[in-house]
Amino acid sequence: MIVSVIERFVGLSLSIPLLVLCMNIPLLIISWFWINREFTKYTIVAVLLTSVFMSIIPVKTVVTDPILAAMVGGVLHGTSVGITLNSDFSTGGLDIIGILVRKRTGKSIGSIFIAFNCTVHFLAGFIFGWQYAFYSVLAVFVSGKAVDFVNTKQQKVQILLVTDHSEALVPVLQADLKRGITVVNNVEGAFSKEEKKILFIVASKKDLGRLNQLIKTIDHQAFMSVSPGVTTNTNFYEW
Repeated sequence: MIVSVIERFVGLSLSIPLLVLCMNIPLLIISWFWINREFTKYTIVAVLLTSVFMSIIPVKTVVTDPILAAMVGGVLHGTSVGITLNSDFSTGGLDIIGILVRKRTGKSIGSIFIAFNCTVHFLAGFIFGWQYAFYSVLAVFVSGKAVDFVNTKQQKVQILLVTDHSEALVPVLQADLKRGITVVNNVEGAFSKEEKKILFIVASKKDLGRLNQLIKTIDHQAFMSVSPGVTTNTNFYEW
Protein backbone atom coordinates (compact mmCIF):
# COMPACT_ATOMS: atom_id res chain seq x y z
CA MET A 1 0.00 0.00 0.00
CA ILE A 2 2.78 2.46 0.93
CA VAL A 3 4.56 1.85 -2.37
CA SER A 4 1.35 2.42 -4.33
CA VAL A 5 0.49 5.63 -2.42
CA ILE A 6 3.97 7.09 -2.96
CA GLU A 7 3.92 6.15 -6.62
CA ARG A 8 0.46 7.65 -7.19
CA PHE A 9 0.87 10.92 -5.30
CA VAL A 10 4.63 11.53 -5.42
CA GLY A 11 5.49 9.83 -8.68
CA LEU A 12 8.38 7.92 -7.09
CA SER A 13 8.70 4.18 -7.71
CA LEU A 14 10.24 2.33 -4.77
CA SER A 15 11.57 -1.20 -4.48
CA ILE A 16 9.33 -3.24 -2.14
CA PRO A 17 12.21 -5.40 -0.78
CA LEU A 18 14.26 -2.27 0.02
CA LEU A 19 11.24 -0.60 1.63
CA VAL A 20 10.59 -3.69 3.76
CA LEU A 21 14.21 -3.64 4.92
CA CYS A 22 14.21 0.09 5.74
CA MET A 23 10.88 0.04 7.59
CA ASN A 24 12.05 -2.85 9.77
CA ILE A 25 15.16 -1.06 11.03
CA PRO A 26 13.42 1.05 13.73
CA LEU A 27 11.24 -1.93 14.70
CA LEU A 28 14.31 -4.14 15.12
CA ILE A 29 15.90 -1.51 17.35
CA ILE A 30 12.75 -1.48 19.49
CA SER A 31 12.76 -5.29 19.57
CA TRP A 32 16.41 -5.32 20.70
CA PHE A 33 15.64 -3.23 23.79
CA TRP A 34 12.02 -4.14 24.56
CA ILE A 35 11.56 -7.80 23.62
CA ASN A 36 14.61 -10.05 23.55
CA ARG A 37 18.06 -9.77 21.98
CA GLU A 38 18.27 -13.43 20.95
CA PHE A 39 14.82 -13.09 19.40
CA THR A 40 15.96 -9.96 17.55
CA LYS A 41 19.10 -11.59 16.15
CA TYR A 42 17.11 -14.33 14.44
CA THR A 43 14.50 -11.79 13.33
CA ILE A 44 17.21 -9.73 11.62
CA VAL A 45 18.24 -12.82 9.66
CA ALA A 46 14.60 -13.49 8.72
CA VAL A 47 14.07 -9.88 7.56
CA LEU A 48 17.24 -9.94 5.44
CA LEU A 49 16.29 -13.26 3.84
CA THR A 50 12.76 -11.98 3.19
CA SER A 51 14.12 -8.95 1.33
CA VAL A 52 16.54 -11.09 -0.67
CA PHE A 53 13.94 -13.66 -1.73
CA MET A 54 11.42 -10.94 -2.59
CA SER A 55 14.05 -9.57 -4.98
CA ILE A 56 14.97 -12.83 -6.70
CA ILE A 57 11.72 -14.83 -6.78
CA PRO A 58 9.54 -13.83 -9.74
CA VAL A 59 5.88 -12.96 -9.19
CA LYS A 60 3.59 -15.47 -10.87
CA THR A 61 -0.19 -15.68 -10.99
CA VAL A 62 -1.29 -19.01 -9.48
CA VAL A 63 -5.03 -18.36 -9.19
CA THR A 64 -7.19 -15.63 -10.70
CA ASP A 65 -10.19 -15.87 -8.37
CA PRO A 66 -9.67 -13.05 -5.80
CA ILE A 67 -11.58 -14.79 -2.99
CA LEU A 68 -9.59 -18.00 -3.41
CA ALA A 69 -6.36 -16.02 -3.63
CA ALA A 70 -7.22 -14.11 -0.44
CA MET A 71 -8.00 -17.30 1.51
CA VAL A 72 -5.02 -19.34 0.29
CA GLY A 73 -2.67 -16.39 0.69
CA GLY A 74 -4.02 -15.70 4.17
CA VAL A 75 -3.51 -19.31 5.28
CA LEU A 76 0.03 -19.45 3.90
CA HIS A 77 1.01 -16.10 5.40
CA GLY A 78 -0.56 -16.78 8.79
CA THR A 79 0.97 -20.26 8.99
CA SER A 80 4.45 -18.97 8.19
CA VAL A 81 4.19 -16.17 10.77
CA GLY A 82 2.84 -18.60 13.38
CA ILE A 83 5.74 -21.00 12.77
CA THR A 84 8.34 -18.25 13.23
CA LEU A 85 6.72 -16.93 16.41
CA ASN A 86 6.46 -20.45 17.77
CA SER A 87 10.20 -20.84 17.07
CA ASP A 88 11.14 -17.74 19.11
CA PHE A 89 11.74 -15.28 16.29
CA SER A 90 9.62 -13.35 13.78
CA THR A 91 9.48 -12.01 10.24
CA GLY A 92 9.66 -8.43 11.53
CA GLY A 93 7.19 -5.65 10.85
CA LEU A 94 3.81 -6.11 12.44
CA ASP A 95 5.02 -9.24 14.27
CA ILE A 96 7.10 -7.03 16.57
CA ILE A 97 4.25 -4.57 17.10
CA GLY A 98 1.90 -7.48 17.83
CA ILE A 99 4.23 -8.88 20.50
CA LEU A 100 4.56 -5.51 22.23
CA VAL A 101 0.81 -4.88 22.19
CA ARG A 102 0.17 -8.42 23.47
CA LYS A 103 2.52 -7.78 26.40
CA ARG A 104 0.38 -4.80 27.37
CA THR A 105 -3.09 -6.14 26.67
CA GLY A 106 -2.88 -9.95 26.71
CA LYS A 107 -4.73 -10.09 23.37
CA SER A 108 -3.74 -12.79 20.87
CA ILE A 109 -1.25 -11.75 18.21
CA GLY A 110 -3.64 -12.85 15.46
CA SER A 111 -6.42 -10.56 16.74
CA ILE A 112 -3.95 -7.66 16.93
CA PHE A 113 -2.94 -8.33 13.31
CA ILE A 114 -6.57 -8.35 12.23
CA ALA A 115 -7.42 -5.09 14.02
CA PHE A 116 -4.36 -3.21 12.74
CA ASN A 117 -4.46 -4.47 9.16
CA CYS A 118 -8.22 -4.04 8.77
CA THR A 119 -7.83 -0.39 9.77
CA VAL A 120 -5.10 0.08 7.16
CA HIS A 121 -7.07 -1.66 4.41
CA PHE A 122 -10.24 0.30 5.10
CA LEU A 123 -8.20 3.48 4.70
CA ALA A 124 -6.80 2.04 1.46
CA GLY A 125 -10.36 1.46 0.28
CA PHE A 126 -10.85 5.23 -0.02
CA ILE A 127 -7.84 5.44 -2.35
CA PHE A 128 -7.85 2.26 -4.41
CA GLY A 129 -11.48 1.16 -4.26
CA TRP A 130 -13.55 -0.93 -1.86
CA GLN A 131 -13.61 -4.14 -3.87
CA TYR A 132 -9.91 -4.86 -3.40
CA ALA A 133 -9.97 -3.54 0.16
CA PHE A 134 -12.59 -6.12 1.12
CA TYR A 135 -10.58 -8.91 -0.52
CA SER A 136 -7.57 -7.76 1.49
CA VAL A 137 -9.61 -7.72 4.71
CA LEU A 138 -10.63 -11.33 4.04
CA ALA A 139 -6.98 -12.31 3.60
CA VAL A 140 -6.05 -10.49 6.81
CA PHE A 141 -8.81 -12.22 8.80
CA VAL A 142 -7.78 -15.69 7.56
CA SER A 143 -4.12 -14.90 8.21
CA GLY A 144 -4.79 -13.72 11.78
CA LYS A 145 -6.75 -16.86 12.61
CA ALA A 146 -3.98 -19.03 11.12
CA VAL A 147 -1.38 -17.24 13.27
CA ASP A 148 -3.33 -17.95 16.46
CA PHE A 149 -3.90 -21.58 15.47
CA VAL A 150 -0.25 -22.33 14.66
CA ASN A 151 1.39 -20.24 17.38
CA THR A 152 0.99 -22.62 20.34
CA LYS A 153 3.37 -20.46 22.37
CA GLN A 154 0.55 -18.03 23.15
CA GLN A 155 -2.03 -20.75 23.88
CA LYS A 156 -2.21 -21.24 27.65
CA VAL A 157 -3.09 -24.50 29.38
CA GLN A 158 -3.62 -25.41 33.03
CA ILE A 159 -1.82 -28.54 34.19
CA LEU A 160 -2.88 -30.54 37.23
CA LEU A 161 -0.13 -32.94 38.27
CA VAL A 162 -0.59 -35.59 40.98
CA THR A 163 2.77 -36.92 42.14
CA ASP A 164 4.66 -38.66 44.95
CA HIS A 165 7.88 -36.80 44.11
CA SER A 166 7.03 -33.10 44.28
CA GLU A 167 10.26 -32.25 46.16
CA ALA A 168 12.30 -33.51 43.20
CA LEU A 169 9.95 -32.28 40.47
CA VAL A 170 9.36 -28.67 41.53
CA PRO A 171 12.97 -27.37 41.29
CA VAL A 172 13.52 -29.17 37.97
CA LEU A 173 10.33 -27.77 36.41
CA GLN A 174 10.98 -24.26 37.71
CA ALA A 175 14.56 -24.22 36.43
CA ASP A 176 13.75 -25.63 32.98
CA LEU A 177 10.33 -24.11 32.17
CA LYS A 178 10.50 -20.97 34.30
CA ARG A 179 6.84 -21.32 35.27
CA GLY A 180 5.20 -20.69 38.61
CA ILE A 181 3.94 -23.74 40.49
CA THR A 182 1.32 -23.99 43.23
CA VAL A 183 1.70 -27.00 45.55
CA VAL A 184 -1.35 -28.50 47.28
CA ASN A 185 -0.30 -30.69 50.21
CA ASN A 186 -1.98 -33.56 52.04
CA VAL A 187 -4.17 -35.06 49.32
CA GLU A 188 -4.98 -38.76 49.28
CA GLY A 189 -5.39 -41.18 46.42
CA ALA A 190 -8.83 -42.78 46.73
CA PHE A 191 -7.61 -46.13 45.40
CA SER A 192 -4.17 -46.45 47.05
CA LYS A 193 -4.97 -44.42 50.20
CA GLU A 194 -1.45 -43.01 49.93
CA GLU A 195 -0.63 -39.37 50.58
CA LYS A 196 0.23 -37.36 47.48
CA LYS A 197 0.68 -33.76 46.39
CA ILE A 198 -0.93 -31.82 43.55
CA LEU A 199 1.02 -29.32 41.44
CA PHE A 200 -0.91 -26.60 39.59
CA ILE A 201 0.96 -25.09 36.64
CA VAL A 202 -0.13 -22.64 33.94
CA ALA A 203 2.09 -22.95 30.88
CA SER A 204 1.97 -22.48 27.13
CA LYS A 205 0.80 -25.33 24.93
CA LYS A 206 4.28 -25.38 23.44
CA ASP A 207 5.71 -26.29 26.88
CA LEU A 208 3.71 -29.54 27.15
CA GLY A 209 6.16 -31.77 25.29
CA ARG A 210 9.13 -30.66 27.37
CA LEU A 211 7.05 -30.78 30.57
CA ASN A 212 6.03 -34.37 29.90
CA GLN A 213 9.66 -35.39 29.30
CA LEU A 214 10.81 -33.85 32.59
CA ILE A 215 8.02 -35.50 34.56
CA LYS A 216 8.79 -38.95 33.13
CA THR A 217 12.46 -38.70 34.10
CA ILE A 218 11.52 -38.23 37.77
CA ASP A 219 8.08 -39.78 38.30
CA HIS A 220 6.85 -41.99 35.46
CA GLN A 221 3.72 -42.83 37.49
CA ALA A 222 2.63 -39.20 37.90
CA PHE A 223 -0.89 -38.36 36.71
CA MET A 224 -1.19 -35.25 34.52
CA SER A 225 -4.41 -33.54 33.46
CA VAL A 226 -4.35 -30.68 30.92
CA SER A 227 -7.13 -28.08 30.53
CA PRO A 228 -6.96 -25.75 27.48
CA GLY A 229 -8.44 -22.29 27.01
CA VAL A 230 -6.98 -20.76 30.17
CA THR A 231 -6.99 -16.97 30.56
CA THR A 232 -4.41 -15.19 32.73
CA ASN A 233 -3.37 -11.62 33.40
CA THR A 234 -0.50 -9.95 31.54
CA ASN A 235 2.11 -11.23 34.03
CA PHE A 236 2.28 -14.55 32.16
CA TYR A 237 5.80 -14.78 30.70
CA GLU A 238 6.15 -15.50 26.98
CA TRP A 239 9.28 -13.82 25.57
